[in-house]
Amino acid sequence: MKECSEALKTFLHTATVFYKCDLYEITLTSGTVLRYADYDMPITLSDGRFFSCEGPIFSRGKTKLTAKIEVDSVDVSVYAEQAEQINGMSWQQAARNGLFDNANLTLYKCFMSSPGVVVGALEWFCGYVDVGGGGGLEQEWIIKSYMQLLNVDYPTGKYYPTCPYTLYSAKCGLVRANWTTTGTITQVLSKQEIYTNLTFTDGYYDLGGAEFTGGDLSGESMSIKNSHAANGHIVFIVALDSLPAVGDTIAIYPGCARTPAACESKFNNKTHNCSTPYIPLKETITK
Repeated sequence: MKECSEALKTFLHTATVFYKCDLYEITLTSGTVLRYADYDMPITLSDGRFFSCEGPIFSRGKTKLTAKIEVDSVDVSVYAEQAEQINGMSWQQAARNGLFDNANLTLYKCFMSSPGVVVGALEWFCGYVDVGGGGGLEQEWIIKSYMQLLNVDYPTGKYYPTCPYTLYSAKCGLVRANWTTTGTITQVLSKQEIYTNLTFTDGYYDLGGAEFTGGDLSGESMSIKNSHAANGHIVFIVALDSLPAVGDTIAIYPGCARTPAACESKFNNKTHNCSTPYIPLKETITK
């Protein structure tokens, strides 16, 4: 339902001639509010909100009104010159930096008795901005209705045979720094395999990760495929960009199979494990 003032209702019922334009109110996630009028003069509403006629040019597709609960969207094209700035950058640069992502855009339809003399404005559409693309001076925005946020699976909780939480995440509860050990490379077998001075049991670092803290590869990280106790043998999931050197230092942390047994025996963290290994698998019965 569109809220309309009594003055605007009376005007629309009685006026034989009127003027109208679109007003765009953009609220960025930072709280900054931008207001523009698709008109050749600025528009000021009765509540004092000022919509500039200078700046980017907006054009939009059609909207649809229905009494049913339907998810709608509006395509909006934005044309902005390089000289037009927002937060010290051009609109094109702002879009590349994600400034408009998930911003709120409210479209108003403004009615006037004569050019610039506002009788009232109707909120026509409201949604969040999804920057679909662009090129040159043009940006293509898709304004998606907030009802799209209701399009989620319910219940939100899922049942998996292994724990759905990412290792070292907030829901997992483990802090990676507490499980990280620093070691030194003692022999380089290939770009994918090294020996270290670390002592551990077979498989302890499987599915874990390593970050080089010294040498030419300093700062590079790599996931671990296998780990073997003999000689502190580490096998990376893929080959490194270049060969490390003997004496390079690495920070290494273990991975988790995300089963209740692994969570309990390896990390003593079973209370945070959310796996459901005994949920029956889907079965199809034919007859």
